[in-house]
Amino acid sequence: MIRVKQTAFVILFSVITTLALSQPVQPQDPQGDPDAVPFTGLEYLLVSGGAYGVAQLLRKKKAKNDGV
Repeated sequence: MIRVKQTAFVILFSVITTLALSQPVQPQDPQGDPDAVPFTGLEYLLVSGGAYGVAQLLRKKKAKNDGV
């Protein structure tokens, strides 16, 4: 079971990083706001890492409360 989780994690991580590092091929809008910055893959990785950290903290808190 652990092997399946590790494999799924590696595949998911590979897909996410590939999507995060790929650059979309879109023409630039000459009328658009030059100061607007689109979300890049880094922001998505930071948010997902924060969500994972919160989930781990909640899991540990629940395990501690169940054990007491």
